[in-house]
Amino acid sequence: MIARGRLDIRFAELFWAAMYSIGSTCGLKKERPNFSEGQLPCLSVRTGLHLVLEALNLQPGDEILVADVNIPDIFAIIASYHLKIVPLPIDKNTLGLSAGQIEAAITTKTKLLLITHLFGAIMDTEPLLDIAKLHHLIVIEDCAQAYDGVYEGNFRSDVAMFSFGLIKTNTALSGAILYIRNEELLAAVKILNNRLPLQNGGRYFKKILTAALINMLTARWPFTIAYWLCKQLGKDFDAFITGFTRSFPGRDLMRKIKYRPCYANLCMLRRKLSNFNRSHIHKRRILTTQLLEDVDSRNIIGNANLWHSHWVIPILVANPSLLIDKLRENGFDATSKASSLVKMGFSDFLSESSNELTLQNLVYLPMDVEMGKNKVKQLNQLLLGNLLNE
Repeated sequence: MIARGRLDIRFAELFWAAMYSIGSTCGLKKERPNFSEGQLPCLSVRTGLHLVLEALNLQPGDEILVADVNIPDIFAIIASYHLKIVPLPIDKNTLGLSAGQIEAAITTKTKLLLITHLFGAIMDTEPLLDIAKLHHLIVIEDCAQAYDGVYEGNFRSDVAMFSFGLIKTNTALSGAILYIRNEELLAAVKILNNRLPLQNGGRYFKKILTAALINMLTARWPFTIAYWLCKQLGKDFDAFITGFTRSFPGRDLMRKIKYRPCYANLCMLRRKLSNFNRSHIHKRRILTTQLLEDVDSRNIIGNANLWHSHWVIPILVANPSLLIDKLRENGFDATSKASSLVKMGFSDFLSESSNELTLQNLVYLPMDVEMGKNKVKQLNQLLLGNLLNE
């Protein structure tokens, strides 16, 4: 069976991560890795958002305009500051926000706009920033799913946050990079970050071992055996897989994110940033084009987006469980649970003709750039046959 995805890290890179970790434990640290001007490494995007909100010192009841789809932790962090979340719908075709809807949502209490780039797609931010800057809003871009080695956020944004967590593009197993273009804000966030205790090196070493295990498990035959065993034992295969990849499982989120990256984590962040090979993005684009050839554009999430790195491949279907079962029967691990995204409440802007992104009918196709041509063709034909029959 072809796995739903592979970690974007090679065994050779895991070896280097282990060497950094062991060297640090043995007291063989060299100088702290250097990062470019304006780049701030931190433990996670969650940590970065917490630090930025702490530095901004907004008042309880102030409003933040947010894309209404994100991971639950992002909404929880905002709520922990007693800020009012104003959700905005995402267009399923462009994966963008509407400048008109942003302008209509702004009140005297609105202080910040949080733009979320989903699935590897980067939305057009220019019209959004025109409105935001006209109303003197702070603008943060959540680019956790959108790293491509080129985009560093719109230079008019105040903050852009990129994740290098376990399942992300160019993973360093943990960590994030913040681009903060407001010098005063950057200085304040640095002070707050430096006050945090260091991440436990043993915890990072455990991530190295977990990544090595996942790399072995997601090879063709081990993955097939794992799927068969789960089925025989009546276990939830999706729960089994996602159990390996959660960044901050359990409760007490705010306590868990308040750390700085350990030395080994910083070394891997620096190494991955310096050695990123953009050919991987090119291969993902080719694979996505081939898998979705002749598929109706109405089934393709983000079909009108012009800057897409295809971190995942979501499609919209009438009966997700039926398609997933069919694909798994044929050796393709499609899933409706490849992401921890949630949709917040109901938008005031929804209409019957809306192109608003929803999550309940999405299926995520396998993303494996090493998939052979015959397998790519087979999956494409399965999609065409099953989607046409819906």
